[in-house]
Amino acid sequence: MNTQDYKRAKALAKLDLDYHELKSDFQALSILAAKVAGTELSEVNFIDNYTQWTVAGSSGIFNQKPREQAICNFTIEEADHFKIRLDLDENFKETDYVKIDGYKLYYGIPLKLNDEIAIGSLCVAGKAVEDLSESQVEQLHLIAKQIEKQILLKQDLLITKKEALEERKLKRRLAHDVRSPISGIAQLIDHSNYTKDDSEELLKVINLISASSKSILQLVEDILIEETNSHTPTYDPGSFFTLERLTQKLIDLYSPQAQAKNIELQFDYSPSKLKFSRNYLLPMIGNLISNSIKFTEPEGQVFLKLAIQNNTDFKTLNVEVSDTGIGMDAEQIDDLFNKQAIHREGTSGEQGYGMGLVFVKQLCEELEGTLTIESRLHKGTSIKLNIPLEQ
Repeated sequence: MNTQDYKRAKALAKLDLDYHELKSDFQALSILAAKVAGTELSEVNFIDNYTQWTVAGSSGIFNQKPREQAICNFTIEEADHFKIRLDLDENFKETDYVKIDGYKLYYGIPLKLNDEIAIGSLCVAGKAVEDLSESQVEQLHLIAKQIEKQILLKQDLLITKKEALEERKLKRRLAHDVRSPISGIAQLIDHSNYTKDDSEELLKVINLISASSKSILQLVEDILIEETNSHTPTYDPGSFFTLERLTQKLIDLYSPQAQAKNIELQFDYSPSKLKFSRNYLLPMIGNLISNSIKFTEPEGQVFLKLAIQNNTDFKTLNVEVSDTGIGMDAEQIDDLFNKQAIHREGTSGEQGYGMGLVFVKQLCEELEGTLTIESRLHKGTSIKLNIPLEQ
């Protein structure tokens, strides 16, 4: 498995980005980059296992394309920047970028978290511009740094919200844990028949214990009432999903990939108003859908089924992604469960990065969930996730 690719995918998963909702964060900076460079095109892109997601750009259009078709796929491998004359380079001069769109110059800057792993790029491309001045390059890198700062702020905000949620859950758990034994002590004292014949010192101690127990119980009740009546969310509503909202997000993000390959993508979910944490769900399920699309022939089918399972003490999200694709043999499945990357090209020649399912399996394990696979060569694949839900 390519270590850098895995780190990139993991970093993006931890950011838990909703690509559709990032335009307002980065659009102004992207337009500024085009003005600085004097180019027709500028984009802010994030790149995961399979896809380049264009979240903001001079065109104002949210877009996606297979990673292997993106010039920025080269940019994220560079330490500082990737610059190329598209019309003069053997690898690009016959591409649609040049032949149809007429672009000549490309300049891309990798967007990094803490100066380490590149998770995307800021790029500009021009049809008339053939080079950039030193001043233009310097300003573009300053814009890229500002984008990186905004990404880090989003990361810090996410961590803070999760910590607030954990604190709230811990407070409720401690309150419940304390209430039962203290309540038992208070009831025991209230129902005991102590008389004046008992030692006055003992009666004083018993009365103190009774008063203290009732005081603690009142404090616990106040905490629980405050939590129940609080109208101030400790974790913003956008951090939670219902089955309907999760399904719609997945439709919005992955239907274009299926349509581009003429694959029928079907969704099914059981109605439920239960709200649950979105933690890792979009990247996990999204990777499974992208993987199925990649290994399914045109005019094939990919199915997604979502349901909530009620257990005795907790609830689980059951996810099933199945397809009519090329399938896997027993050896390939064993490699997956031994955390070995499976390197294969897709059914339309898509580049294989060999880590999609391994990545999903490891994320699933972090959430204390399970992943099971049923597959036969040339007969399709069914992958099921069972994930305990945080509410």
